[in-house]
Amino acid sequence: MGSMKKHLSLLGVVASLAAIAALSFAVPVTQAHDTLFLVIAVDENSFVGPAGNVAGAFNVEGAIVGGPVGGFQCWGWIFADGATTNVSQVYNIAGRGAIMTQGQEGGLLAVVGGTGDFRNVSGEGLQVFTGPGFDFTIEFDLRGARR
Repeated sequence: MGSMKKHLSLLGVVASLAAIAALSFAVPVTQAHDTLFLVIAVDENSFVGPAGNVAGAFNVEGAIVGGPVGGFQCWGWIFADGATTNVSQVYNIAGRGAIMTQGQEGGLLAVVGGTGDFRNVSGEGLQVFTGPGFDFTIEFDLRGARR
């Protein structure tokens, strides 16, 4: 009879742990959302890539000048239509770390990672060209950024 009580007791503990595990996965975890607005001054003289409506790889850099300061790097592929550009970008924000993005330039870019305060971050950034050159703003909706 003592052995039967031990088995039932052990079964109760296992069932309780299973219920706790199931409940912990069923409850959605919310992450904090942070917004970050940057103004980017692109150094047009740093552009290396195709001219005109020729497809090819390119890279360019610039400075973050509005709000927090830092550096900006961009590289990608310009398609032959000249209007479509797929990019990877890094926003190095002084004293905070970096945000990395990918996507089609001139719209929503996916935030694919970060360093420092932006470690484990995800989200998206809305890129808007302010013309007449390549300067733009980007407003990030970040999930998972440290405060």
